[in-house]
Parts: sequence; structure tokens; C-alpha cells
Amino acid sequence: MTPAAGLAKPEELAVAALDLFSVHSIDRVSMDDIAAAAGVTKGSLYWHYSSKKDVILAACRAYYARWRADMTAVRESASTPLEQLRAAVGFSVHSCLFDAGNRVFTTEVVAQSIVDSDVRASWAAFLDETERLFLGLVHRAVGAGEIACHDVDGAVALLLAAMEGLKQLVLFRPHEALPEYEARAVERLLSLVGVVMTAP
Repeated sequence: MTPAAGLAKPEELAVAALDLFSVHSIDRVSMDDIAAAAGVTKGSLYWHYSSKKDVILAACRAYYARWRADMTAVRESASTPLEQLRAAVGFSVHSCLFDAGNRVFTTEVVAQSIVDSDVRASWAAFLDETERLFLGLVHRAVGAGEIACHDVDGAVALLLAAMEGLKQLVLFRPHEALPEYEARAVERLLSLVGVVMTAP
């Protein structure tokens, strides 16, 4: 048995699922919803993914791919190491805190990770990739003499933990995700890796 011509590709189904999860949350989206959003039958969806868990893992991979592409674009728009670091932190703040759909999806994946070791392993690998990226950015800014940071590993670990903490905080203090707070959040996070905060 082979999939019929014209079926959505697995990646397209994963993106459809990611977009639905980001709006409605993982628990509230059914396989029927995903199939309908992708314009395929439920049987076609099951041809590529045998369970909702498989779809969740595929949606995570789609999220990582989107993140890589977007992060590369914002870094390439900056010239100096410090500007690249600032652009990366700015992108992270905007996408993780001020993009409500992104915040919903990533928060729910973390919650899924508590009970599902496969989701946890997938997200842990993504966090490792994120950490490597920020370590490289901070080391380059230090090497260029643009910032002073004597413990890059510790500072980057604190930066990532602070980003996650801010994302959780917004659940309980939604006013912190108002546009006027975005620049301040970026400056505070950058200060953790040795960037001198600009005057308000």
C-alpha cells in the first residue's frame, strides 16, 4: 500500500499541526482537526503518523526548523558579534514571550516533557542546540572586546534559564508581554552576559 498522489507531505502535516497547537493548545487539537487543516483525510494523516504523539514530535521538529531559519536570518542581518548577540536575544524574547502562539506551543511542550521521555529528549536536544548557539555568540562578542564576561558558560546558562522563567511568568502576569516591555526584557537579559544596559 502506498500513499495516494497529492497527499500532503509529512512536513506539511507537521507544520499544520504546529500551527494548530500554537493557537488551540496540544490537548485541544485532535487528529481530525490536523487532517482538516492540512486538507487530507484522517487516514492520510495516519499514513505518515501512527499516533498523536508522533505528530507532536513532528511538530517539534517543524518548530526547530522554523527557529533555525528565523534565527539565522536575524543573525545574518547584524554585522558585529555584539549586534548578532543582541539580534538573537531580541528574536528569542519576541518569539518566546511576545508571540502568544509560540509561547503556548513551547510551554505545552515543556509540560509534555514531564510525562513523556521522547518529547523530553527531543526538547533537550533543542535546548542543547540553543545553548551552543548562545555560547558561540557570547564567546565571539567577548573575543571581539565588545563585552566583558568572565564566566561565559555560567552566564549563558543563566540567560537561558531567565528566558524560560520570563516565559512562565507571563502566564501569571500577562501585562509583562505588552509591547512596551519587550525592549526592557531584551536589555535585562543581555545584562546577564555582560552587555551594559542602555539608559531607559
